[in-house]
Amino acid sequence: MDLLTRLLPPPSEPVGRTDDWSRVAESWGTAFPSDYRDFLAVYGAGTIDDHLLIATASPDLGETTLGDLTSVASRVTASEDDDRPYPVWPEPGGLICWGATVDAAALHWDTSDADPDRWPVIVRSREGDFTRHDCGFAEFVVRMLGPSAERPLESPTLYGAPNSRFLSATEQRRLKSEGTDPWEYLEELYEANEADDYDADDGLLIMWHPDGTEEVIPGGTPDGG
Repeated sequence: MDLLTRLLPPPSEPVGRTDDWSRVAESWGTAFPSDYRDFLAVYGAGTIDDHLLIATASPDLGETTLGDLTSVASRVTASEDDDRPYPVWPEPGGLICWGATVDAAALHWDTSDADPDRWPVIVRSREGDFTRHDCGFAEFVVRMLGPSAERPLESPTLYGAPNSRFLSATEQRRLKSEGTDPWEYLEELYEANEADDYDADDGLLIMWHPDGTEEVIPGGTPDGG
C-alpha cells in the first residue's frame, strides 16, 4: 500500500470503506484479500481517471459493490456456453468481481485458493476472453498506473502516475451538482499528449524484484507539470 499511495493520492475522506470485515466475511462466506481491505481503508470505493472502477464490499454506501458487479458477471456467464473456464460466485471457487473498466473489461478474483491473499486476478474482456494475472489486487492496480507498455490491460485513457486521480461516486456527484466536471483534468492531459508534450512512457516504471521488493523509476509528465 505504501507504493500505491505514492502513485495515487488517496482522498482525504474515503467513501465506501468497510469497517466490519467479520460481518462481510459472514455474509459472503469467505474472507477477502488483505491488500483489498487495506485499499478500502485508505481510498474507499471509486474510480481512477474515469476508467478503472473499484467496488466496495459494503452495501448501502452509495457506491458500486462487489455484489453488484458479481451479479452482473453471473448473468453474463449464465448466458454463455457451459464450457466457460471459470465458475462465478457463489459456486465453489467462483469468481468474485471487484472492478471494471470503461471499455467493459471485468476484473475478478479467482477464489479457488483457501487463502484470499493468494487469489490471482482474472480479467474478462468485452469479447468474453479470460486472462489470468498471477498477482494480487494491489499489484494489479499498481501495474495499471505504470508505463503503458508494462500494464496488464490496454488503457489509453488511464494516464498513470503521477497524473491519475481517484474519486468516489459520491464525490463525483457532489462536483457535478456544483457544475464542475470531476474529470476535467483528463482533457488537459489528453491535449498535452496529442501535442507530444507527454512522454510516451507515461507513469512510473515499477521494477519488481524476486525478493518481493520494488524499485520505482519516475516516468514522464506533461511539460510544466
